[in-house]
Order: sequence, then C-alpha cells, then structure tokens
Amino acid sequence: MYLQSFRFSITLKTMVLTLVLGLFTTSFPSSTSANSTNSASSTHGKADTTLGISQNTLANITPRVEGGSTGTYGGGSRGQDNCIDEDQKPLTPLIPKLNQTQELTLVTLASHPTIYMYVPENTAIAGEFILKDSSQKIVYEKLLPVSNSQGIIRIKIPSNQPELKVGENYQWTFSLSCEGSGYGTIVQSSIKRVNPNPNLTQELQQTSESDRWLIYSDAGIWHEKLDALAEKISSNPNDQELKSQWQNLLNSVGLNDVATEPLNSSD
Repeated sequence: MYLQSFRFSITLKTMVLTLVLGLFTTSFPSSTSANSTNSASSTHGKADTTLGISQNTLANITPRVEGGSTGTYGGGSRGQDNCIDEDQKPLTPLIPKLNQTQELTLVTLASHPTIYMYVPENTAIAGEFILKDSSQKIVYEKLLPVSNSQGIIRIKIPSNQPELKVGENYQWTFSLSCEGSGYGTIVQSSIKRVNPNPNLTQELQQTSESDRWLIYSDAGIWHEKLDALAEKISSNPNDQELKSQWQNLLNSVGLNDVATEPLNSSD
C-alpha cells in the first residue's frame, strides 16, 4: 500500500539501443562492428549472449534522463514541485554516457546486479527503484530513504529475488517522490545479462575478488567493474590510490560531475 502511494504513473517510451560490442572468443577484442555482429547473429540463428562493451567505447555516453513535465537528456528537467534545488547537480545514474538521443543497454554477468546512483541534496519523501522485464512486468521494486542525503548510493537487487534471465533486456527506473505531489525527477536505463566465455570464467576464478575489477575492465563489463572497485574502496576507505582510480574511471565515461562525490556504504 505504501509503495503504491509513491508509484508514479509513467509511460516509458524508450528506444533501446543494445550495443553489441566485443564478442568473447579466445581473447577479449577491443570492439566488434555492428555489421560483424549482425553477420554472427544470422549465422548462428540467435543472438549471442557472450557479449561485452569494450573499454574504448565507454567514453562520451549519456544516459537518457527524464524529469518534471517534459523529458530531456543529460541534466533532466525539473517541475515547480520538484524536490531538488535548481543549483544542485541532477540525479545521475552511474552508467557511461551515450549520444543524447539514444539509450544504452549495458551488459552484466550478475544474476542480481547492483545499480549505482548519485543522489543530490533533496527534500524527497522517498526514492523508488523499479525493475521491469522485456514485457514491462515489474520484477523488483524498492523504496529508499533519500531525504536530506547526498552522495552515491548502491541499489542491490537481493539474492532472494528472481534472477535476471540471460539474453533478456530489462529496464529500470529510479525516481524521487516529492511532498504534496507525485511529481519528481526520473532517470532510467536498460540492462542485459550475458554469459561469460570460458576464458573469462577461468580468469575470474584465478583472480582474487578484490582484483577482479581489473578483469572486468579489460572485458568491458561495466556494472561488475564499477561494483568490484566500489567494494574494494569500501574495504580500504583510506586508500587514496583506489579513490583516484574510481575518479579516473568515472571521468573516462563522462561522469566528471559526480566523480568526487562520496560513496555511501549502505544500499
């Protein structure tokens, strides 16, 4: 009942562009062209799920951002009842930036991935995360206390929830509910679970958990790369080298505005 009181009536009209970059074979190529991907798909008769986004493609990508009464890209628009002051940075998902008219579907190896979000200082009653499958069915939703908080939060899909299906596109939204109105800022993106190839699986098994972010980085697996580095920072909060690597990573994908924001420990 509480969830329903905060859920926005949102018609998601999204053109999802799935970037198929980097088929895993016996090594990790930096990128694969769209033509090569189409050829491979037609040859095998189905979409390959051993996919990644190469490190070289992670720059200059912008998430689709909607807010207020009209949808805009990049900064997000704000209505008069919005709970983020105009002089604050916008609500920002920690995903690489893409061209402003397209939305990126990032790949993950995780059955229950973690989403990272920068939340500016606000007066929201709550934040709401919703995950939908390809048929627009809600598979997970969560309310989060975000009032008077500022920083990067983690939204972990719990292990007791259904696993993401390999090869299926999922769409998630994160929104702020403002007092006195169902009007707030909304950000959204897409995610797709893929299978690692045997070489990647072997490398991960031979690498300590704290250093796996380097393997994910080489393979272009964004969500795991970000999450593994964030976990390492949480375990070593005074390690300035790790913080520098975190900032460099965010800067490299166009997230300069939030690269130095604090990483909150709770999800």
